[in-house]
Amino acid sequence: MALVEPLIGLHGHAAAFGEVNGDGIADLVVGTFGDREPGAYRVRGAAGPSPDRLLLSGPALTLESNWSTELGRTSGAVFADFDADEDDDLLLVRHAGRQQDHDVPSRLFENVDGVLTRHSMPLPGDFRGRTPAVADFDGDDLLDVYISEDDPGETGGVLLHNEGSLRLRDVTEGSGLQGVFSLGATAGDLNEDMRPDLVTSTAVFVNRGGMAFEDVTPDGYRLEPIGAEDDPAGVALGDLDRDGTVDIVIGQHHRSAVERESGAPVRVFLGSRGDPPGFFDATERVGMTPLPTLAPHVAVVDFDNDGWLDIATTASAGDGTAPAVYRNSGGDDLSFDVSPGLGSDQYWIGGPVVDIDHDGRLDMFAVEWEPSLPSIMFRNTGDTGHWLEVSVGQPGKGVGSMVTVSESGGEPIGRQEITVGAGYSSGHLPVAHFGVGDLTTADVTIDLSDGTTVELPDVEVDQHLRWPDGC
Repeated sequence: MALVEPLIGLHGHAAAFGEVNGDGIADLVVGTFGDREPGAYRVRGAAGPSPDRLLLSGPALTLESNWSTELGRTSGAVFADFDADEDDDLLLVRHAGRQQDHDVPSRLFENVDGVLTRHSMPLPGDFRGRTPAVADFDGDDLLDVYISEDDPGETGGVLLHNEGSLRLRDVTEGSGLQGVFSLGATAGDLNEDMRPDLVTSTAVFVNRGGMAFEDVTPDGYRLEPIGAEDDPAGVALGDLDRDGTVDIVIGQHHRSAVERESGAPVRVFLGSRGDPPGFFDATERVGMTPLPTLAPHVAVVDFDNDGWLDIATTASAGDGTAPAVYRNSGGDDLSFDVSPGLGSDQYWIGGPVVDIDHDGRLDMFAVEWEPSLPSIMFRNTGDTGHWLEVSVGQPGKGVGSMVTVSESGGEPIGRQEITVGAGYSSGHLPVAHFGVGDLTTADVTIDLSDGTTVELPDVEVDQHLRWPDGC
């Protein structure tokens, strides 16, 4: 994939897949903390610190060398159609802190005919931003964004309303989201009212309309720290037990897992229907073992295409050589089996998932913090069932649409909301990916964010379904 040479000189901390140049193939942005002394980056042939990197698709991912020269602390990234023109704009979140000369602000980049043009962002100058959560929170057909801030920040996460023409306005005050500190954040409909709710790694909020949110955080949601830098990290949503409700998975940035050999698990909260929805801690019950290292990023995806969502982490398995994946064993008694070879201190910061080689199996790009080590594209070569991907072509690129895949004329296999960001500091394509096991056809239902429902019966599997009309 020719990713080694373009990504030297980085303290990698953010990554997102998107589609910049309109060829239907994933592009990649990788963000770095570029504020260290130059000597810290002079390994593996790097002359010094490199700026954030944009790699565009073609025969291979190729570095866009004239894109950016800023050396900021880029802590999060996501591609999204913020101006509703059906192409991908880019948001880079920056983390204020130790800088050589000055703080480099967060940036919003407009996609103009495949070229990303830089704008500034209306964020506090000392904002310690981390992970963006993108959704149309108020139902006006424009994508808004919540950006988490870590503790000790000054304000907590910030809610930005999309005013159109790439103008984002801070509406945090009065939203119910003031003073929330977290490393991770994501958006999704928790109570089936077609309004995107907000889940951070420290709190859960239901959207009550008009950019107002109600705190419905369950008891025991936050894992108690043992030492300094023990924090819940990335957060991801999905229906793990196939009961039709959304479940929550939370990664961990527990430094004591390594420094004190204490171990800390990725946590699972299973959802139940209601308004507000209920969540209970099922971490131990489903087999989420304490990890001997950090696992900041989590993703809820079906890696083996058997129809049951697995949990990917950026802790390492295989004696430090591969991401640790908890495989869903399926059936009525939800449980997970972890990849063999736990025990190494190695971990990665982010891990956005994409089918990079278009073989129907999801792959993972693991973002490396240490300049002495490479970030790695892990290709999925395991046994697999059949699969189906669905994307929606409309302003906003379908974000907020709910996709259900069922046996032809039968029971649902899975239900997924189209999103562009989850986990920690990572962004993914607006695509719903379903494993369907042995099925060769399936029924697809798309509930659009405007309330319209599209029924597509007897769809052939092993394809990317672009609705409408092969968009």
